Amino acid sequence: MAEGVLLVFHLPQGSAPARHQSFRQRLYGGKTSSWGGKYRYHRKGVLDEIPHVRLYWGVILVRPADRGKLERWLRGEGAQVATRRVMLTAGDSRTLLP
Repeated sequence: MAEGVLLVFHLPQGSAPARHQSFRQRLYGGKTSSWGGKYRYHRKGVLDEIPHVRLYWGVILVRPADRGKLERWLRGEGAQVATRRVMLTAGDSRTLLP
């Protein structure tokens, strides 16, 4: 079985809701529209470039090679981060590994 990295992260207690929303959009990306929905597109987030498995809000699996990049970005945004090495399931391995 292959190894992956589990990242659990959150913003500090008392962070404004607007900060949470902005943080989520920069991390996960999001659907955006203009002119009353006439033009729709996906605004890219950090995780659009990194293979990952999102388990819950604030809990994701990534490849060990991507851990440093993502952890630095999260800490740079003021998030508190805990990481653990884990064994990947067959489905997670297909998603994360080439």
